[in-house]
Amino acid sequence: MRALLLTCSMALYSIGQVNAQQIDFAVGRTLVVDTLQLFNESLFGISAVQRLEIQGVQLAEENKSKEIALSEEEKQLTTLRATITAEKFRILADEFDQKVQRTRKEQLAKTQALSTQIETQRNTFLNAAAPILQALMLEVGATVLLERRNVVLSTNTADITAIAIVQIDDVLGDGSQPATSVD
Repeated sequence: MRALLLTCSMALYSIGQVNAQQIDFAVGRTLVVDTLQLFNESLFGISAVQRLEIQGVQLAEENKSKEIALSEEEKQLTTLRATITAEKFRILADEFDQKVQRTRKEQLAKTQALSTQIETQRNTFLNAAAPILQALMLEVGATVLLERRNVVLSTNTADITAIAIVQIDDVLGDGSQPATSVD
């Protein structure tokens, strides 16, 4: 009976080893990349952020200009109040209020559109960078690429972010020209 238990234990142990070896073979090398760093430090990302910052400054200037114009119009309306009937003033005040509300909605929509553009730029970048990252994976024999923020623990050698930035910059540049193919 003791010999049978020993034989069964050895068989189970060897099955466990084979499964572990098969898993290691199937998983291959796993790499890690920080996609935010990839975007923020690549020429493409830096250029996109700079363009959006310029648009943000222009929008802020436009908002300020519209605010000044509305403030002047409000002052004129207040001055006009003493010279017209209450009914006529109420009509003009309501029209002004509608104009203010419409202007605020328009400017808010522009601000929201600008905010979504950065996410659109990140997605465009990641789609363009995917073949470059895949080529890098193939080059080092990796089968899995994980986002750094989703990894609990890894070695520094698994992080390819810096290498990927260099290769992406070589292929995509600042994003102003069509990408060259990855071979």
